[in-house]
Amino acid sequence: MAISLSLGLKAQCSISQAIDFTATDCHGTEIHLFDILDSGQYVLIDFFFTTCSPCQQAAPKIVTSYYSFGCNMHDVYYMEISDRDSNALCQTWTANYGIEYPTIGIESGGNNICTQYHIGAFPTVILIAPDRSIVLQDLYPVPDAQTVINALTPFGIELHDCTVAPEPGVTIAVDQVLETEVTAIFKPNEYCATYYYTIATSEEIHQWTATVGMEIPEYLQNYGFSGEYVITHSFTDLEPGTEYIIFAVPADAQNTLGEVVQETVITSGSGFIEIIADFTGTDLNGNSINLYRILDEGKTVLINFFLVGDQLSANPMPFITESYQLFGCNQNDVFFMGICSNGHDDECLTWMEEYGVDYPIISRDGGGNDIAQAIPVGFYPTVMIINPDHTIAIKDLYPLVNTQTIVNALEQAGCEQHDCNLTSIDENSFAVSIFPNPANESLTLKGERIGTVNIYNALGQKVETISAEGSELNIATTKYPNGVYFIKVNETSLQFIVIH
Repeated sequence: MAISLSLGLKAQCSISQAIDFTATDCHGTEIHLFDILDSGQYVLIDFFFTTCSPCQQAAPKIVTSYYSFGCNMHDVYYMEISDRDSNALCQTWTANYGIEYPTIGIESGGNNICTQYHIGAFPTVILIAPDRSIVLQDLYPVPDAQTVINALTPFGIELHDCTVAPEPGVTIAVDQVLETEVTAIFKPNEYCATYYYTIATSEEIHQWTATVGMEIPEYLQNYGFSGEYVITHSFTDLEPGTEYIIFAVPADAQNTLGEVVQETVITSGSGFIEIIADFTGTDLNGNSINLYRILDEGKTVLINFFLVGDQLSANPMPFITESYQLFGCNQNDVFFMGICSNGHDDECLTWMEEYGVDYPIISRDGGGNDIAQAIPVGFYPTVMIINPDHTIAIKDLYPLVNTQTIVNALEQAGCEQHDCNLTSIDENSFAVSIFPNPANESLTLKGERIGTVNIYNALGQKVETISAEGSELNIATTKYPNGVYFIKVNETSLQFIVIH
């Protein structure tokens, strides 16, 4: 076994010539491999993924060697590629390990690049020469930075200091996109004394700069908004369904301008598309919610897009909660969910408790804002009803004045009312009882002639079927993720919670 594992860790890149690729790293920088090689630099690529323990152990050593070789400004250019991590996960990874060189995730084809290079184990560190030959096919293990330094210096790669004049910089983060409004967060770096910004279509910015005879940096400095610290700015009175570009340029203490940064956004259209776009989010209990999977089970889906702390969003909540109960608590032909654009998990949990919500809620942490922008949603609240064939039955149930409004809309969509058959746990009131509740490692079910027991998660998915003999059944719950579950025994449904 030891010999097998050792061989499995050697020569993980089985090809000898580099394959070109162009990709955008997790911070928005475009990388073209052959352009770097053609400039005369070697390229070191660390193939990794963020939850890989050996990758975590090697990362600090590779970072140290990156600084020893001059921070991508001299003989060698460092980058890393993940075959499974999103930009968000890669950004967290680079922050944790102080990684300044490009990190490419799956959103820019990291998985395809790993496949092209025949990467079978992680980490795999390779070195590509300017003539595009792969001169190191796997530098492993990496016990310290000196191992990397010793491996690279025989190729004429020299040590250099990372001496570079500090540059002012500013980042743009799009916070929310609505029909006629875009909100962005501007964050300057420590060398930025002032920054200037605006929003415009591509045609507008060309027209404006041509009219005053200035390039974009000077135009922003003279006619744009200005800021000195982290600020949030909402651009209003925009055109629906239009592509805009947010521009920003930083300046140092001498008011010398740095490089222009930009972020493209598309405002929400004045109407929704008829076929709903698929999405996947994570609810507050950690369950993955995929819209098309639910629809393809034949269920109609009601989505409440809302904002935490917004009174307009709060007004219809009692009606939605009551309708959820009337239509069978997601166990029959209609599935309720809530999607929040502005609230994080803890804020949405408080919201759920306040309004007695039992259906899944996807917060901003679970992807709620991204989903609302992709649909797109222009106003809050928006209560949408989607048919099982993926078509939108009702784009926005407005005005939502009472529960009957929802009942009429769902019945019109072919949904029937059902009892939830969910009652609070009281051992003296039922022929069947469960304890302890909440459960950690196990749950005990007691009752006469128990028979077949079905267990469902909060999404209505069956997670286990158990045949019981006798009047007592012990159920192991260690394999269940934390969350709400339901036990169905004959005609009785009992709710329990798993907390590890």
